[in-house]
Amino acid sequence: MKLTSTYLLILLCLSCVIMSAQNLLDTSTWTVGSGSVSGYSQYGVTSENSREFGTDPFSNSSILWKASPNSGGTQSGGFGSSYKDIDHTETYRLSVWIKKTNSNNGHTFFKLTSYIGGEHHTLKLNGTVQAWPQFWYGDLPQLNKWYLLVGYIHGSNYNSNLSYGGIYDPTTGTKVVNMADYKFKNTATKLQHRAFLYGGTNTSDRQYMFAPRMEMVDGNEPPIADLLGLNEVDPNLLAPINWTVGSGSISGYSQYGETEENSRVYHDNHIGNEVVIWQATPNSGGNGSGGFTSPVININPSKMYRMSVWIKKTGSNDGTTHFKPYSYTSGSHQTIYLNGGALTWQPFWYGDLPKLNRWYLLVGYVHSRNDNSTVDLGKIYDGTTGEAVLNMRDHKFKSFATVLRNQAILWANTTLSDRQYAYAPRIEEVNGQQWSLDQLLSINPESKLIFSYDVAGNQTQRFYCEEEGFCSPSATSSRRIDEKGVTVGEEQGVLVAEQTGVPLPEEEVEEEKEGLDVNYSIYPNPTDNKVTIQLSGKDYNLTNSISIYNTNGSLIRRIEINDPTNQMNLDLSNDPSGVYFLHLHFTNGTTTTEQIIKK
Repeated sequence: MKLTSTYLLILLCLSCVIMSAQNLLDTSTWTVGSGSVSGYSQYGVTSENSREFGTDPFSNSSILWKASPNSGGTQSGGFGSSYKDIDHTETYRLSVWIKKTNSNNGHTFFKLTSYIGGEHHTLKLNGTVQAWPQFWYGDLPQLNKWYLLVGYIHGSNYNSNLSYGGIYDPTTGTKVVNMADYKFKNTATKLQHRAFLYGGTNTSDRQYMFAPRMEMVDGNEPPIADLLGLNEVDPNLLAPINWTVGSGSISGYSQYGETEENSRVYHDNHIGNEVVIWQATPNSGGNGSGGFTSPVININPSKMYRMSVWIKKTGSNDGTTHFKPYSYTSGSHQTIYLNGGALTWQPFWYGDLPKLNRWYLLVGYVHSRNDNSTVDLGKIYDGTTGEAVLNMRDHKFKSFATVLRNQAILWANTTLSDRQYAYAPRIEEVNGQQWSLDQLLSINPESKLIFSYDVAGNQTQRFYCEEEGFCSPSATSSRRIDEKGVTVGEEQGVLVAEQTGVPLPEEEVEEEKEGLDVNYSIYPNPTDNKVTIQLSGKDYNLTNSISIYNTNGSLIRRIEINDPTNQMNLDLSNDPSGVYFLHLHFTNGTTTTEQIIKK
């Protein structure tokens, strides 16, 4: 045990060193006291600036910078870092945690400065000079709550008007306010981080600042999820789920049915990421047709628990899908229905999912033995839209309940070509620390494309967003754009596809494309009604789905691809004339978005 604890401590320290090593700012000089400190100049008078121990965004006791405004207004407390050397061709990310208390008197400012030799070296994204640029100023969404503010200043060669910066709510992990981005002039050599309170006259107000950061966006910077602390603890009592490719049972997870009916394979999940998924492959015998029962979790019957799993059925609706809270030991069932009705093997839900070939999130609840509620909370959610589409029956514990397992199975299926896929089983105590529904879904119900244009009005970038909560791509770095002008990056589960040189609407696009190592043609384009997508050359196929977007970036239709294919025919006869965008997935793991015109 001592060796294990020491090893974990070393890993923790190494993680801290790695994260801090990317930060160009050093906050080790923050000691308890007032006024300026090495590396940080006070904003306002000394009496308005102090550093003291307080509760940081992660509920730890840390040294915070406190702004305590006097009645004079104007500068009301905060700091400006010392200038750091930068490369004007690179993108930099600045961040800081801020919390305001008492009232919204005055304004919170989050700024950058690149002012050297009497000249401003910062530009707006449209190329005009910006004196004293601020990423954002105003009132934070709520008082007495920490928020993470993240801003970007791009390289001097950045030619987009797309901003990435924003204010993040650490409770949900989502962006709640957008910010303005900037870019360097080609003469810039220095950068300063600034965070302060301005115009505060209420002497009872306080603004707290914590963990300022400045780092180059080069792929080595910690993802925003790490800054938010969302990657530290998973409340899933079944975590970690160490499924590996193979057949039958695996450590902790018991097969349901015969070994030949149970396997674990690589397969795309509901957001298109390839993960190990449990596959039920029924034989002709019926009864148990594949699925799993999770490890035993010891529970407290006076607590409430939430269970969930992702399931997709393909082929036909032969057999039925079952999702159960398995609480059975010593020959006795340990749950009942909310109305007190006795249970034998009854699940939260069983039947046919609304659609074949579509992922659904099944979420069920087992209530405390003391809960007198008769309201069922469990639901089935559509993995594409995020909407609840079916209700389920909740359970409650008997007074002597001690264990709980998650069971997802296929029952009495005799169609050999059918498959049922399941992944990400969870059991969580409902105590405020459980994941939000948004985190469970991890999708954007209004999945859309974001378009970016240069100052001449030409479209330069298209971003396909799948991640729930916000539709902002990861900030691009000039290092990651190859000689073909194509960048594919991934951060926080947000898939980013950037392509330059997009054809104008009047141009026909019929030639084969090779930018993604896949040869394909889309023809005729423009078209009267129908479009053919044809792949050739290497053994790559279309897979997953084809999404069709209008010029506003809104998703108008998604066509699921059940089996990879090298040809697809699309019928646009019922769509109005105009410009559309097709988002394609290929079996080599790449994606692209192409423009088509309906006459």
